[in-house]
Amino acid sequence: MPPSNPSKALSSSGSNQMRPPAMTPCVRRARPMERRRILQLRMANQLLLEPAGSIPAAAERMLALQSQDLAAGRYALAQRSGRKTSRADIDALFTSGALVRSWTMRGTLHICAAGDVRWLVRAARRRTLAAMEPRLREVQIGAADIDAAGELVFGHLQEHGCASRATLFTLLNQHGIPTAAQRGVHLLMCLVMDGLLCLGPIPEGAGPAGQDFMLVDELAAADFEPAEPLQELLRRYLAAHGPASLRDAAWYTGQTLTQLKAAAADLGPQLYGVGLDAREEELYLLADCPALDAQLPNRLPLRLLGHFDEYYLSYADRSLAADAPMQASIGPGKNGMVKPFWLRSGRADSLWNAETAPTDRIGAALHQRYLGFRA
Repeated sequence: MPPSNPSKALSSSGSNQMRPPAMTPCVRRARPMERRRILQLRMANQLLLEPAGSIPAAAERMLALQSQDLAAGRYALAQRSGRKTSRADIDALFTSGALVRSWTMRGTLHICAAGDVRWLVRAARRRTLAAMEPRLREVQIGAADIDAAGELVFGHLQEHGCASRATLFTLLNQHGIPTAAQRGVHLLMCLVMDGLLCLGPIPEGAGPAGQDFMLVDELAAADFEPAEPLQELLRRYLAAHGPASLRDAAWYTGQTLTQLKAAAADLGPQLYGVGLDAREEELYLLADCPALDAQLPNRLPLRLLGHFDEYYLSYADRSLAADAPMQASIGPGKNGMVKPFWLRSGRADSLWNAETAPTDRIGAALHQRYLGFRA
């Protein structure tokens, strides 16, 4: 049987339950770092200086790569995996169940390692459902609708293994559960929040965004179960995105700043303060961050970052990555789009243009690789 209805969980207790405000974390502090050093460390931790060497290692390191645009998510993962990683390589891991795509944080689709999907969804569940509640009322989705949809989808996927969104919508419509006016996608999101579904297999001959739903219980990967999910969220975020502030971490994870302050206080000396951001809030690394003692290149390499890339989007304060005019150009715009751009010396330099290939060898190669993922 499918798990219990997520609409009943809005008032339930769990790892996201509010805690009293925490004291300032007890951390070691370095002499304030120059901007160039912070950018070096961010690029290193985001695997943009040296890739992880494999797709699973990159997915585990990055925790969750924003991927409401599947092509952009694939490209971001490929950049961080290895220079020869192809779209086919990533798709094979989706189909095998080693990678999944799910609404893990902020009600947004992310790519993550299959072993991380359950706890990430569970950590986000209460706040995501609370944010969805007004829309669920608006499209007249209640507990009975979610229960009925869960029974139908669970039975279909048990029998067939996987199914496209269109197939599941047809199934629901045939059984008197309308999917028009975004009812369908919200029903599926509720079932994801209940730990029932995720996006996994890439069907043969699928277009750039084709991906089927499957039952989370059918994933072969062993589930990771952190004892303290909020501490794990913060620790994994800083490992892949530091130096960053607690406000940055709260933005990325979709948790409250109060919750992240409590998690930071619990981590205590595992954190390392390296200076202040534009808000004069502490920027943190993990104290055991390998890049701290590494010889990082003074001349940061040219990179082409795609739509919604983590290097830009996963921080509340994006001023380190781009000046104000560049931020206005990149977005997010009114339509929510975050545009691709060239990263030069760790900073956004100019927007990417699909029609204009750079004339230098490295730029032309990066441009062509990104086009390969967009096609």
